Amino acid sequence: MWSKSEMSLSLLAAYDLGASPALLQTIYDQEHGELQSVFMADTRNKTVEKQDVQIQEDNWKEYLGQDKYYANFVVFFSDKVKEFGGPAAFERYVYSPTADGAYMAERLVAGVVHPLIQMGYATEFGSDAMVAQALAQTAVHEPINPEIFIWNSTPHDNDSNIKVSSSNPLSLFGVLQEAYASSIMKPVMPYDPNALIRKRTADTLTPARIVEIRRLTTLWGCTPAALTPATIAEKTRDVLFAATTLFAGTGKRGRAPRLDFFLMHVLTSALFVPHLLHALHSAEAKARLLNSYLASTLLTMLIRGQPRVDTGLLMSYPATPVPPSQRGSAKQSTAPTPAVFGRPADPEFANPWVVLLPHVLPARDAHTLKVFRALYFAAQRYGELPRGAVAGGDMRDIDGSVFARAAGVLVDVMGWVGPGEGQDEGSWDRSGLGWDAAWEAEDK
Repeated sequence: MWSKSEMSLSLLAAYDLGASPALLQTIYDQEHGELQSVFMADTRNKTVEKQDVQIQEDNWKEYLGQDKYYANFVVFFSDKVKEFGGPAAFERYVYSPTADGAYMAERLVAGVVHPLIQMGYATEFGSDAMVAQALAQTAVHEPINPEIFIWNSTPHDNDSNIKVSSSNPLSLFGVLQEAYASSIMKPVMPYDPNALIRKRTADTLTPARIVEIRRLTTLWGCTPAALTPATIAEKTRDVLFAATTLFAGTGKRGRAPRLDFFLMHVLTSALFVPHLLHALHSAEAKARLLNSYLASTLLTMLIRGQPRVDTGLLMSYPATPVPPSQRGSAKQSTAPTPAVFGRPADPEFANPWVVLLPHVLPARDAHTLKVFRALYFAAQRYGELPRGAVAGGDMRDIDGSVFARAAGVLVDVMGWVGPGEGQDEGSWDRSGLGWDAAWEAEDK
């Protein structure tokens, strides 16, 4: 898997949430040492070697999937961004006929969707330089198995009679419910606690599961003709709700919450689906982005043991999280304060995001901040939605408070590390929490 420091993403996320210049400088100083040379030819052996290759329009597809050509791709795509503009270059080299045979759409959602996340930051913050970097990152990734994507099926496949239809589409939650009900979409057994992600993926992608992922993707009805502005708004809303429930609603009742490292990336990438859709011009490109996001999410669920979403569990978490030192009725004064409106110490009067932010901004774990930002973004758009506003599957009991509840779980798991609490840093779960056997270990 291609990997470079995510320092620029951490800085942008912190900046957007109001980090001070001193904190931004500290993040830079701490993460700067993790930067790798753009000429890194072999990450494992730390081999740095500049490649004497000029990538051009007529040969760029010859160098795909090879880390050592990253710098060469940056030069090539920088020129193309200058020629076409950032959004147009993104669409041209990922979704247009120019990219035929390059599997760029499949590479964009590879590597725990890091290329998509990089492109998301680029489009959100309007950085042409980052568009070129994101295209280069996409180019050097190995694609997810192309066969799971509906546009790569052939007349010889078992699903050749499946047609993408928008006449009676399911909601995204309906599709996930179908995935849970499918006899084919069961995780690989027996559970192997030591299996690496590459092996889990290879073992998961049997011919039957590949066809089933394609079938489930078609049920969402993301055809170019169906993608009206209203439909796009509905689907992007559902992406953020679904990603949040997968992130924070897949634990077990009576057990300490666990947050899966890979499902976490489903959420951090969901933040950028609206920005990427806005950057794309053609309906065909928009449909391919949405369908690839769903297919990769269905695969991620499988390789994490197909964890079930428990919306009741997620809605049982506090809508206004309280720091550990202030929990308990004796410590939460509800007495009025003469100079203010309401009761500032009462959680009912508190802004959950203001409570949580001091424990997120300075967190050393870079993903904590990015997850928080995705949840905060979703809450700004959908935080006031009442129960029943989001339909399909088991979502009838969910309302807009789900994002604040998930953010509270995030900080409970990753640590109330800020002023007044100073907890130790928590950790992401990599056990594969969809398998019951992964829960046999005691809670930490």
